[in-house]
Amino acid sequence: MNNQIIGQYNEYLKLSDGDTIAAGCLVLAAALRECRPAARADQPFTVPEVAKFLRVRPDKVLSWIRSGRLRGFNVAEKETGRPKYRVGPEELEAFINMRMPFQPPPKGRPVGRRRRFPPVPSEWPSL
Repeated sequence: MNNQIIGQYNEYLKLSDGDTIAAGCLVLAAALRECRPAARADQPFTVPEVAKFLRVRPDKVLSWIRSGRLRGFNVAEKETGRPKYRVGPEELEAFINMRMPFQPPPKGRPVGRRRRFPPVPSEWPSL
């Protein structure tokens, strides 16, 4: 392992009070942030570039754009023609942060838990 990554891991381990999973996720997020495609001046990313970076097929990226999960814009010359989508660096950053595995757990009572019955009394009441 790289000494810089080990140093970051130890730092995050101290900040997370010894939670190894959280520290590992933070190191992974920092590593991903460093290896992101270089943001070109005023040029958004094409669908194949986003797919290559996220290691998915271009069809998957198109489905994310069409469903609204990933924000992209159409740069096709004709409105009725085949769409050519582009994704801005800010939108890609927001999408990656949204899909990070260490999102906080939902608050409230867990769904699907069985209720516990009260303990059986040693003596039954008389009727």
